Amino acid sequence: MVAATAAATAVALAGCSEISALAPVGGNALAEVRFGAIDALQARQIDILTAPVCAAEPDTTTVTCEGTTTAGADIFVRSSTADDATIVIHVGGETIYDGALRDLLDEAARG
Repeated sequence: MVAATAAATAVALAGCSEISALAPVGGNALAEVRFGAIDALQARQIDILTAPVCAAEPDTTTVTCEGTTTAGADIFVRSSTADDATIVIHVGGETIYDGALRDLLDEAARG
């Protein structure tokens, strides 16, 4: 019975776009950049239409992400996969965060 309920719930949630933006407990460096960007946007009450989609640039540690707000502003994120990565987040050309990725993730975890 529990397995059937869990399976039904998983199927029901599979179609929800919000589920794809949920952060797991852990993740790789690319995922951490994405989650950090989403955390910064939410902390500043910026409504997200398209959550930032991130990609690592070939042969570098650079990660870039792009998305959009519900107001139509572009979201652009630049960071890296380095342990001491910084992250810069721009919304509509305005810098909303420029600092350590780890600090951003730690702040969001503390709530």
